[in-house]
Amino acid sequence: MDRVILEPAWRGLGLAPVLAGSAIRRLSQDCVAVACEPGSADGGELTEEQHREAAAKLSRVWVRIGFEPFQDGVHILDCHLQRPQDLLAERQEEFNALCRAWREHHRP
Repeated sequence: MDRVILEPAWRGLGLAPVLAGSAIRRLSQDCVAVACEPGSADGGELTEEQHREAAAKLSRVWVRIGFEPFQDGVHILDCHLQRPQDLLAERQEEFNALCRAWREHHRP
């Protein structure tokens, strides 16, 4: 997976860690580790400060699914640990709870 872009309207709902974590888990079946470098993938030009802010925000998302900071902005996920699986399950449950709450609120 080279990059993941979540449309702005869908950001901030807890969907990014669920989608990214699920894709990484499926794609990393025979991998020992996964590395990522958080940064903006929207294609727009960013100032150095905007790039740092985007990387910091994405870093917080990656940590929520088990990535650990390594060096120079790179994060590593050990595919053989149980913790990333547990964290992904927690993120999925948080998103499911949000969906249930939305359905309850919008029920006719």
